[in-house]
Amino acid sequence: MGDIRVLPDHLANQIAAGEVVERPVAALKELVENSLDAGADRIHVTLESGGKKRIRVVDNGTGMDPDDCLMALERHATSKLTRAEDLFSIQTLGFRGEALPSIASVSHFSLESVAHGNSSGLRVEVHGGKLTKTEEIGGEPGTKITVDNLFYNIPARRKFLRTVDTELSWMVNLMTQYSFAHIDKTFILEHDGRKLFEVYPVSELKERIYQHFGKTMLPHLLPVSCEADWLQVSGLVSTPDYFKTSKTHQFLFINGRLVKDKVLSHALADAYRGFGEGNRYPAAFLFVQVPSEEVDVNVHPAKTEVRFIHANFVHDQVRDAIRRQLLAKPLTVNYRFRDGYHASPSGTEPGDSRFQTARQEVIVPVAEQMGPLFDRGDRYQKFVESNRALLEAEPQPRTETATVTNQAPAKPELPPDPEPLISRETWQAVPRVIGQFRESYILAEQDGALLLIDQHVLHERLLYDQIKAALANDSVERQVLLLPETLELSPAQAVEFEKILPVVRRFGFDLDPFDGNSFLLREVPAFLEHGDLRSMVDEIIEKAQGQREETAIEALIDLFAATKACKAAIKINMSLTREKMEHLVDRLWASSSPLFCPHGRPVVLKFTNEEIEKNFLRR
Repeated sequence: MGDIRVLPDHLANQIAAGEVVERPVAALKELVENSLDAGADRIHVTLESGGKKRIRVVDNGTGMDPDDCLMALERHATSKLTRAEDLFSIQTLGFRGEALPSIASVSHFSLESVAHGNSSGLRVEVHGGKLTKTEEIGGEPGTKITVDNLFYNIPARRKFLRTVDTELSWMVNLMTQYSFAHIDKTFILEHDGRKLFEVYPVSELKERIYQHFGKTMLPHLLPVSCEADWLQVSGLVSTPDYFKTSKTHQFLFINGRLVKDKVLSHALADAYRGFGEGNRYPAAFLFVQVPSEEVDVNVHPAKTEVRFIHANFVHDQVRDAIRRQLLAKPLTVNYRFRDGYHASPSGTEPGDSRFQTARQEVIVPVAEQMGPLFDRGDRYQKFVESNRALLEAEPQPRTETATVTNQAPAKPELPPDPEPLISRETWQAVPRVIGQFRESYILAEQDGALLLIDQHVLHERLLYDQIKAALANDSVERQVLLLPETLELSPAQAVEFEKILPVVRRFGFDLDPFDGNSFLLREVPAFLEHGDLRSMVDEIIEKAQGQREETAIEALIDLFAATKACKAAIKINMSLTREKMEHLVDRLWASSSPLFCPHGRPVVLKFTNEEIEKNFLRR
């Protein structure tokens, strides 16, 4: 007898569960998607111990008759596919027929369902993939699924689950995300007997955002709308002056499906290129609608990844739709030709934009404030003259035959990493200070090159290293508030914040849960100004969420040190003696990272003699 054999059903289901149900949030995703596909307009989720002990989803969808209740637990049984061609025109969120049997094979599982128009339904219990009980039930139309003790029979998988708080935060985020995609439905989420949120149907996306995040974000959102051929884009994105420190406020949906898509993520980042500094991310609530035959949703078992047939077209249309809105608003925006600062010296030409460093201080239309997007030097003029016919021609609509390919869609090329401003080897020689420019910049000479040093950013860098060391040793000054302050957070933020309270208290905050999603604040770090409290809490949550305690502590040390250093540093328009400038430069060259300040801004700009002579047309 040979060695190859067919796996028993329960083992095959457990293997499938490893692909489909990686952790509690994956099981919740499958169940919520089934509820949405069933036409439910009210979905009530109850969790215990971060979903490890219990996940229960109750909906008022169409329900199932007794035969379908049993059939739904068979592998690859689905009502959503009838032929192979249906795989390429998927209209539903779930479709594989793997989810329920996979979940049932690794849990104590029960399903109760009453179909619309029926007076009774069926309850089915399955333990570890084995049917243990069926009974007739009555009740309202809809379905209730309970998943207890997930992975109880796979200890190796269970031990890799994260803490209750971490697993819960992922599930809160999932429910929040789907509530944005379906603003016409009610979503209720409870955990360990505590209601985390309950959002009711609304008519506009902004109203749903208000339900979750309050009114703070609303004034900073711009509508996005675009129709091009078969593509529709809609949603809201943040203004160029409103950024987050992580991507937690970026929600991307394709045909109502929550996705993690590199094409859309890159299009969003590309639209904001030139705005903001450092690792700052815009908020975005983007909904892309394409014909089902234009997108493959069958790429990954969890259905979180997709593949566009015409990826470049989708990327460019989404980017341009967002970019148009960013350029149309009269906002004060710092637009910096950052690529110019980091270009290699050999690429320098007369009119190079690296010398255009003035910032706008008045509110003017963005299109005027930014100036030309291209350098108006000789190269640009030559380009225009040689391509005038192409530039003045009317854009032609894309045709299917021009872009259809059987290969995987081409991914947008990311720009190459910038050349370093100054190589590490040059730090061995401390520059010679030669003066001060506009009482804001220190001029220095090093190895035949001219250095322009921002004195505020320089001092900020030094203070940051000093303060970070003090914070690491728990040496934080506190100040007591005259009146305790109440912080109102969204349900998702409250879950995250409560999880990191022990870490936050180490840094000078005295606060406790107060009522619902509120926290009562009594003491704050001495360096923190009163007006910064809410924005600081938002940043604390974004920095520390989902991190282990050691990583969260390190992230908060970074955040607080950067904040205090920025406020205490030497300002611009402040005259410095030569001795003071030399002292600062000496300390900078001995610091841990003299290239950049804590916020990612360059401390030093370097102009070689070759660059200077080229710009004076001597070469």
